[in-house]
Amino acid sequence: MKILFILTACLIINSLGCRKDNSSSCTTVTITQNGTTCTNWGIKVGTNVYPSTNIPDQFKQEGLQICTIYELYEDMRLCPCCGGTWANIISMK
Repeated sequence: MKILFILTACLIINSLGCRKDNSSSCTTVTITQNGTTCTNWGIKVGTNVYPSTNIPDQFKQEGLQICTIYELYEDMRLCPCCGGTWANIISMK
C-alpha cells in the first residue's frame, strides 16, 4: 500500500512538472522600416514603432503583419542610431 501511494505521488508530480506554459499569447504587429532610427527594422504596435535587431530576414518585408511574442527594453547605448525603447523578438509565427 505504501509503494502504491509513493508511485501515485510520483506520477502526479511528474505530470504537473511537464505542463507547458501557454499564457504567452502573441500580438499581431506590423514589420516596418519607417519611423525607426537610421535603417533599422522594427515592429509597429498600434501607433508606436519599436526598432529591433533580431527580426529574422524572412520577415523583413515592409507592411507584413505577423503574430509576435516580444518584450520591450530600454537601450542605453550612446550612438546616433541607438537609444530609446527597443523590442526584443522572442518568437514570430
